[in-house]
Amino acid sequence: MRLLFRPSWKSSRTQFTRTLTNVVLAVVGVVLLSESSLVAQFTTASLGGTVMDPSGAAVPNAKVEVRNKDTALTRSVESAADGGFLFSSLPVGTYRMTVEKGGFATYVQDGIELTLNQAASVPVVLKVGQATEEITVTANAELVVSRDATVGQLVDQKRVADLPLNGRQAQSLVFLAAGTVDVTDNYCGLGCHGGVYPGEQQASVNGAGPGQVNYQLDGAPHNDTYLNMNLPFPNPDAVQEFTLQRENMSAEFGGASGGVVNIVTKYCRSELR
Repeated sequence: MRLLFRPSWKSSRTQFTRTLTNVVLAVVGVVLLSESSLVAQFTTASLGGTVMDPSGAAVPNAKVEVRNKDTALTRSVESAADGGFLFSSLPVGTYRMTVEKGGFATYVQDGIELTLNQAASVPVVLKVGQATEEITVTANAELVVSRDATVGQLVDQKRVADLPLNGRQAQSLVFLAAGTVDVTDNYCGLGCHGGVYPGEQQASVNGAGPGQVNYQLDGAPHNDTYLNMNLPFPNPDAVQEFTLQRENMSAEFGGASGGVVNIVTKYCRSELR
């Protein structure tokens, strides 16, 4: 009985160990994938739209391709049965979009400028013709934001480079957004202009307390947990752009009721390929 029981017990223990190991590996994989997805959402934009024929009917199974003109990043999808397509995570920058479908001339759109956290849509109308024909729209695309109700302010690279900065502190440009007030002087007990780190500031957004602003840098938290303020921004030459989202923020950010300051650096932009 002992000889029969022991192998069975060892076999059960081995099977349990294998099952537990597989579960742990699966959980770790999900966490890593989730973190990668969140970083992409923090530092990218999305582009969607609908492919239609001249009569306004949906064109399914059209190949839609976008190419970043600065980094040569290329992504492609097929339009769905309703003609819709979506690139859910694209690094900020300027794109060229190409749409191909048998029986229609190739559609090319230049000048699609995507900015941080933008949820842009662009309609595409194909014309009947040969695929070897090409219809190119060279004017900058007029993007419609119809998939996101977030209210915020974009501070692009030109503003960071051109606007005067006291001490080259780009975080002061947060106060370009409506509803923001610099209340740092009200908290001199915490160190006035600069708590633990130089350049820290107390920002009130839409009347919320200064601790209710969540700062993110390239998809990672950028908050001084001691004073609940921003850590210093990167050198202005390294900042690609940043946004202040102050109403209807997505639940993916969380952590603050006043607003979310989302910064993306030039390095992060070049690495997201």
